[in-house]
Amino acid sequence: MKKNKLLLILVALACVLVIPFRTVFAADHGDSPQVRFDPRLDILDLYAFQSPANPANTVIIVTFSPLAGFISPATFNADARYEILVDNTGDAIQDIGFIVTFDRPTTSGQRFTLNGTNALHHFVVRGVVGQALSLPGGSGQFLVKRFDDPFFFDVEAFKRGLAFTDPGDNFFKDWNANAFVLEMPSALLGQSNVGIWAVTRLGDRQIDRNGRPAINTALIPAAQKDAFNAGVPANDRQDFRDTVINTLTNPPFNRTAPDAAALADFLLPDILTINTASAAGFPNGRRLADDVIDIELQLLSGNPNLSDHVDNDVEPFLNAFPYLKPANP
Repeated sequence: MKKNKLLLILVALACVLVIPFRTVFAADHGDSPQVRFDPRLDILDLYAFQSPANPANTVIIVTFSPLAGFISPATFNADARYEILVDNTGDAIQDIGFIVTFDRPTTSGQRFTLNGTNALHHFVVRGVVGQALSLPGGSGQFLVKRFDDPFFFDVEAFKRGLAFTDPGDNFFKDWNANAFVLEMPSALLGQSNVGIWAVTRLGDRQIDRNGRPAINTALIPAAQKDAFNAGVPANDRQDFRDTVINTLTNPPFNRTAPDAAALADFLLPDILTINTASAAGFPNGRRLADDVIDIELQLLSGNPNLSDHVDNDVEPFLNAFPYLKPANP
């Protein structure tokens, strides 16, 4: 019985990570060839929202490693850099940021260093995976830990040609992911309107990046996925606008050229934008329970009724730090 269950999960993961372009729409899980060589560097999703516990704070969450602790390692790559980058001037170029590096795991856990720069000061703090860390000078708190993967979507129905049924089946139910949870006073971001994205790097090489959900997965052809992940948001329109327009004017989206051009200009650069003074959700940032798949399916297809009929899992997300649900056994 256990062998059968393991086989099913392995097959399911293979479907998400290696099936061809346009047969999957899975946030950023396994979105390009280079991230599959080390799933610890695979950025799954990025969230940014006004804290429901304290409206003066902004919460940024980044998830990594599909099926963390089972198929993907539960640890982080000690040779890599994990970065949260913030643009507060509207030019798609980093103004402030938070860089996390890890020591090699030991029997007592895996230590990390957070090298942060906010709108007021720079700081360096060290912690251990699994333990919440208070940032200096009241500048927030930070946690690295494995949690339930918050992404939800009926992948199988999408692969069957958008053959969604009600209710849908959440392909990602009971998956785990490694995550960063950063909460900080919104004033320390420098402006109310900011753009956020996350990257992973190995040496001088940028391995993955993520802003809005599913941009690379759904809109960039297989041959360009690694190049997209290695790019920078400031160059997105010049490098990938024509590609996105071409994708949108062909199946399964079949948009007109003017509509496709307008959508490309809205979706690029690939940065998650948020007005931190607003509690609204996606496309104003992204809350954990936002049904981004329905929103994007409707946006990209032009069909306001298209839905995968999958909502958040039965258990609600937490209303206070760390917001994510505990990891599954």
